[in-house]
Amino acid sequence: MQLNQRILRRLLLTGLSLLLVVVVSPGQGSIRDLEAKLRTAPNDESVLMELGRMYHDLAAEGDDAAVDKGFEMFERALALDSSNVVARAYRGSLWILRSRNSWWPPNKLEYMRKGGEDLDEAVAMDPTNIMVRLIRGINGLGLPGFMGKLPKALEDFVLILRHPEFPEQRKELKVVVFYYAGVACKRADDYEKARELFKQALTVFPGSEFARRAAEELKDMGS
Repeated sequence: MQLNQRILRRLLLTGLSLLLVVVVSPGQGSIRDLEAKLRTAPNDESVLMELGRMYHDLAAEGDDAAVDKGFEMFERALALDSSNVVARAYRGSLWILRSRNSWWPPNKLEYMRKGGEDLDEAVAMDPTNIMVRLIRGINGLGLPGFMGKLPKALEDFVLILRHPEFPEQRKELKVVVFYYAGVACKRADDYEKARELFKQALTVFPGSEFARRAAEELKDMGS
């Protein structure tokens, strides 16, 4: 089963600012339309999820107010269905985005901890969910090294690459996975595997932003 293209665009915004891919944000008109729908159907989980993703995008691009709005949407979705692992993973990502925006070190660490807990719980609830693994993996690479998230990020990308549904995914997702998996391997000093993954990124979607990033990584590694 392929990941929805709209969801994929959302996923690419997950993580801290150095790892974000720049895409065009959804227009405020779309958010207004969904907010109007939510007023007439406050328990529509699909609307809550889509609004939450949109607010997550805006938060990832630096809109501090969108963090609270995203939290509200995902909290409401989880109140309706506590087993919604994608909502839980996005909430974890929002905690990490909140840590990015906080200036007080103890708060930053606490928000990172809460984000990590949400992401780990989402994975524990549905270990084979590609979206959940991708959200946690990219966030793990965006966190400071002292948080010790690299092993989990490696685990996430290995699972995605071995997932039986990965071969049928769109090239837009595959290039992202190959690139970030390569970054994870490079940070783990597995340079041979990193080169292989960066080359796969170049092959699967040449000309894309992530292929360009992969080529830069290969150049930096002397390949």
